[in-house]
Amino acid sequence: MTATLDWPELDALEDGYYAILDPDGAGTVTYWRRTRSARMNALRPWPAKAWYGPAVPRRADVPTEHAARELFVAQWSRSRRAYLDKVVADITLNPEAAARCFADLRVRCWSCGRALRDETSKTLGIGPECRSGMDPAVLARYSTPKVGKAHAEHLAVLRAAEASQ
Repeated sequence: MTATLDWPELDALEDGYYAILDPDGAGTVTYWRRTRSARMNALRPWPAKAWYGPAVPRRADVPTEHAARELFVAQWSRSRRAYLDKVVADITLNPEAAARCFADLRVRCWSCGRALRDETSKTLGIGPECRSGMDPAVLARYSTPKVGKAHAEHLAVLRAAEASQ
């Protein structure tokens, strides 16, 4: 889901990548990409298939009766918008720190524990040897939260080290 032009807070935010603690669960870091063009003014989850915030309801959970469905969709949309408003507020509070947080991403493979060196491995949270033969759709769906949790743990260690100095 993209942030549209009705978010004036986005106008001051530079294009780039940002990482913040999840507003609804501080144990995970969420990743965002800010893009702007003639057709788009967006803040999107990163990587492309990531999803943060309220889960998209399953079709079976949506009421079939028209009025009930409209109410259900409106309530979900409000909860999604509230989540994205918190994300925008967190990033705009200190965009330099959010960008630095993204740049500091240094994680280890969640399968074997070895350091990750290439961007694909860092994005997925698993190294090339461990992910060989794995379905890319499975990797995109399951690995992103593990990367976020590992990143949050890493940042906690870094901040604790900085505070003790």
